[in-house]
Amino acid sequence: MIARTLPLLFVVYATAFAQEAITVRTVLPAPATEARTFDLPGRTEPVEQARIFSRATGTVRERPVDIGDRVKAGDTLAVIDIPDIDRELEAAKASVDQAVARAEIARSTSNRTAGLLNSQAVSKEEAEQRQASAAELEAGVRAAKAEVGRLEELQKFAVVKAPFQATISARRIDRGDFVRGDSATTSEWMFHIVRLNQLRFAVAATPDVAMRLSSDAEATVKFAELPGRAFPAKVSRSSNLFDTATGTMRVELLLENPDFTLPAGLTGTVAFKLKPAPGTFLLPNNTLVLRDGKSLVAVVEDGKMKMIDVLTGRNLGPQMEVTSAALKADSQVIVSPNAMLRPGDAVTASPLVVAGK
Repeated sequence: MIARTLPLLFVVYATAFAQEAITVRTVLPAPATEARTFDLPGRTEPVEQARIFSRATGTVRERPVDIGDRVKAGDTLAVIDIPDIDRELEAAKASVDQAVARAEIARSTSNRTAGLLNSQAVSKEEAEQRQASAAELEAGVRAAKAEVGRLEELQKFAVVKAPFQATISARRIDRGDFVRGDSATTSEWMFHIVRLNQLRFAVAATPDVAMRLSSDAEATVKFAELPGRAFPAKVSRSSNLFDTATGTMRVELLLENPDFTLPAGLTGTVAFKLKPAPGTFLLPNNTLVLRDGKSLVAVVEDGKMKMIDVLTGRNLGPQMEVTSAALKADSQVIVSPNAMLRPGDAVTASPLVVAGK
């Protein structure tokens, strides 16, 4: 009889022990309010740049600019001798005169034929034929004039002009060089020009920065080559796409550079001062639990232990920044949770303490 009751007593005792609530120390998360500075490397780029090609084929007669020169929109970069176009234009103008003369004769003949048609001196078919011939020759006049216009436009391309205010960063021609107009290859450009009175500062922003930047967020850019100087910048645009290889997003800031202090291609560091993301709290370091490569905190909810995933931020010594949509300001976070505790275990919270107090 005694042997049969012992297992039953053991089960009752074990069940009572399992249901006994464990007392745990808890703390309330403190909302993170202090702005954080993020430093990201980047590089200056021209706000506008272009490679200048020739639309005319010929020999370079003049090249009044060189590397480093600053030009305004419309300034002459090169003048090209295009004798073939000049001769073709003269021939096209002569063709217009010939076409006009033939069209005038054809129209006059057509008008006389129309008058003779009323007296039946000519057939209707002949009158219609002469009228169609006159219309055809008049169309030829318009075609000849269009060819003149095309060649005149090509003649204008003999003078290569700057499309915008810029600095000549590279040139690949000298006087006497032969250039080919409308080249099918991209290697036959004449000048590379860049606008430097404003610069882009391009950075590869990590998600924690990119997702919190507004379109007009301000920042400060510094360069090791210019110690003691800081340049204000403002976010102008972002790609809105995270690169799958690097996990970063391209963000461009605008730098004013009226005195041309900064060249393009200079590497520097931008500092963003950003407020904590929504749902960011401060918790003691001994509340964090690392399991399966994840950061978690244990909380008391309805008298039971529950684990919440968190994203860790800055380590502030005794405290750590954590972010989680499931964590609330009134969450009872367990301090130094027992490794034997499992989600769903019954727990009793001790008097609450606010983190950092």
